[in-house]
Amino acid sequence: MAVVVTGKNGQDIVLLNPSEKSLKYTMELRHKKALTNLGKRKLDENGKQIKLTKEQLAYRAGYLGRQKDTNKAFKAKHPKYKRKTKNR
Repeated sequence: MAVVVTGKNGQDIVLLNPSEKSLKYTMELRHKKALTNLGKRKLDENGKQIKLTKEQLAYRAGYLGRQKDTNKAFKAKHPKYKRKTKNR
């Protein structure tokens, strides 16, 4: 679950856990537009939604790929593991 923290300058900062971060990155890759940690559209000073650059898209794809590789490695190492919580 996301945590809201107040920074030194009094501004609220939203911190995401890894599953929320991957969900955010998935949505950003799908639409190729930047989102805030609250899921709202990021706007530039003219009020237009910010598009992601090729580098930003590549970083997000790499993050999701790394997470997938980590899951596969864990499952290979622990083949009998069963989740103790409900799946989403």
